[in-house]
Amino acid sequence: MNLAKLTRAHEWWDFKTPQVLSLAYAAAIIYNSLLFNLLFPAFFIIFTSLVVIAIYASIINDFTDLAIDTACGKPNMMQNISIWMRSVLLITSIVLLITVIYFIYPFKYACLFYVGIGVFISIYSFNPIRLKKRGVWGVIACAMAEHFFPTLFAMTIIFYFANSKINFFLLTIAGTISLCWGLRSILYHQFKDRENDKNSGINTFANRIDPHSFKLIPILLVFTELFALSILLLSLKLWIVLIAFLIYLLFTFLKQYLFKSNIIIAISPKHAFYQIFMLDFYALFFPIALLIYVSATQTNGYIVLILHLILFHKLFLATLKDIYQLAKAVLKKLIRIAKIH
Repeated sequence: MNLAKLTRAHEWWDFKTPQVLSLAYAAAIIYNSLLFNLLFPAFFIIFTSLVVIAIYASIINDFTDLAIDTACGKPNMMQNISIWMRSVLLITSIVLLITVIYFIYPFKYACLFYVGIGVFISIYSFNPIRLKKRGVWGVIACAMAEHFFPTLFAMTIIFYFANSKINFFLLTIAGTISLCWGLRSILYHQFKDRENDKNSGINTFANRIDPHSFKLIPILLVFTELFALSILLLSLKLWIVLIAFLIYLLFTFLKQYLFKSNIIIAISPKHAFYQIFMLDFYALFFPIALLIYVSATQTNGYIVLILHLILFHKLFLATLKDIYQLAKAVLKKLIRIAKIH
């Protein structure tokens, strides 16, 4: 059993981690801290802690869903191992979690936010609370555990190692962005898995709502998210980030126009190509823009950029491929127009 499978890395590594890191990068930049100097121990602590919490989340999710998954024929990591080994994995994940909490205990706010991740993951999965089957509370708990608290945890670790006071205003703005995006992301997954959850007997929020009439809340979420993001971008005062945002918008609308890739806020169409609004910005354009700035202005900043690109190379290469395909399509269109005239 490898680490990627144990942590379900394919579900979060390329799309959730970069957003958490980008907001941590932003906090360091605002406080004029050298990112290279924060690689160890600050970012090492962030990465290690998030991997441990991912192991815990993966194990308890499969542990608590085993009976349901087995009944409906859904694959589950726990199915092929003994009851004794299941218990060993569960206890080991809890011990790892407690170990991380012990080491980060001196960083009070970071410890509080990290415990928050563990608590919300636990009440989302374990009976008798099991918010997973309690409608909107499941959506909120999942967004808090996967987006909101990890962001606050990472940023407070940066504050501590940058020898800065906790900036509660910045935490509020970053937390708002993460929570709104997190809620949209969880809603997307729940509506996408609506039929599977129904068959599994899991009564999620999406199973209680008609997707065709569920429009107002996602719109309110995305407007709140963009408002908070605009405050953050103004706080950064970096033209390169604003340019990156404009490039992202151009990239997104060209994909919609040329490739018929619908822009969605939360609910995906059943039989059409689509792209989730802001996903590529948070996962790629935003962190890369910040790290290009760092490379140009900080000693050894380029090393952080290279490390980031290595860690998240799949998304970077996929986006380069999309840009290449878009350039080809635009060029063909221009040649066709020129021939007509």
